[in-house]
Amino acid sequence: MLSHGLVSSALFLCVGVLYDRRKTRLVRYYGGLVSTMPNLSTIFFSFTLANMSSPSTNSFIGEFLILVGAFQRNSLEATSAVLGMILGAAYSLWLYNRVVSGNLKLDFLHKFSDSNGREVFIFIPFLERIMSVIQKPNHLSSWM
Repeated sequence: MLSHGLVSSALFLCVGVLYDRRKTRLVRYYGGLVSTMPNLSTIFFSFTLANMSSPSTNSFIGEFLILVGAFQRNSLEATSAVLGMILGAAYSLWLYNRVVSGNLKLDFLHKFSDSNGREVFIFIPFLERIMSVIQKPNHLSSWM
């Protein structure tokens, strides 16, 4: 739950940065941000990977342990949970692809500037906590 709180908060911050520049949250108005906002695109990709519970993130450890326990209890419910994870990962990739790698919206190009130092300073603690399993891999398992 802690990892989910960190990842979802970080993704909301990314959306807040985009909203601050464009004043809309509609996905269709975004596209090609990697060419105008490369720093934010990289940070957003890191948080998207954490949202998908990719290995080397805290989310992976939690979801892996939950699924192992669920398969031991009821394999049908665990299979539906895996399906939900796959659909969630597919949506995350679709959203990232559409916003960051999609067609460049030339009409709105002048409104996008990359992350400033204040925003990067806010994102760094989230990145450190989400990727902390790389730095201390036995830290989480020592609590059990």
